[in-house]
Amino acid sequence: MTAAAVVVSVGVRKWGPVKRLRRRFRTARAGVVWNRRAGVVDRPVTCSVVVTLTAAPSRMSGLPRIIASLLNQTCPPDEVHVNIPHVFGRTGESYSFPPDWPTDTRVKVFRVEDLGPATKFAHTVDRIPLDADTIIVVVDDDVLYLQEAIEGLLRAVGRTKTIAVGFSGYRFGPAWETVLAQSDAPVEVVEGWAAFATHRAAFGAGLADYLRAAHASRSCFLHDDVVISNWFAMRGVARMQLATRSVNRRRMRRLGAQLAAGYQAGALHGISAPAVRARESGEHLASLGIWALNSPIPSNHREAP
Repeated sequence: MTAAAVVVSVGVRKWGPVKRLRRRFRTARAGVVWNRRAGVVDRPVTCSVVVTLTAAPSRMSGLPRIIASLLNQTCPPDEVHVNIPHVFGRTGESYSFPPDWPTDTRVKVFRVEDLGPATKFAHTVDRIPLDADTIIVVVDDDVLYLQEAIEGLLRAVGRTKTIAVGFSGYRFGPAWETVLAQSDAPVEVVEGWAAFATHRAAFGAGLADYLRAAHASRSCFLHDDVVISNWFAMRGVARMQLATRSVNRRRMRRLGAQLAAGYQAGALHGISAPAVRARESGEHLASLGIWALNSPIPSNHREAP
């Protein structure tokens, strides 16, 4: 374990309980907001809409509430694809479904191979035909989504097939640190935790082969945001952060959208520092000749002075 990983791990153990308590308090305090029924509006696009996610075994009990938030939208999706591995690769755990699992027919469960965090979108992209007129919305397993979230993403994506839009994104600082975007802005990396959307065409063909090559690096395996953003950059797909009055990173934080599960043992930020994963991912992809993001030059590809 690197020194940075040790620091991160110690920080999660020390501050994890405090942050879980804080998140529970924020979510409970905003109960009126989360329990509000969304008024459905006309969808701003005519294509179908599929939301996709996966989950760790430890988070299955909270998944019904998250799925409920994805259905309680001003622009509800046509389907919610829940990609559940046969076995959780990181720990070898099996999955059990909670007794309150959604019965809504729009919720589709698929048992799949574990591809790490990329499980949330990779299998869904594979099963939807390349020429399908479908917008895919990628979400996380420890976040509640505000009622206007999907509507905002659909309005931003529209008919454009060369843009990926999310509610949180960033560029790399000189030490590979995350520099979050402010308001509406182009970004290098779109973050799945806050949801991002793009047309099926933006994923193109060949994603499975690309992921196999990328996942030879454990850092790439664990850092799906960087890996998929690099794929988009290779394909000329712009990445944008969206901030609307109803849905933005600050409001999500204030209302407790990020649930306490995000600071349980096994969360990715407890395994290694994001900047370390980003650098190692960039170095690996650059060594394959497929690094397309603007970033510090990977150390094993620096030009001689």
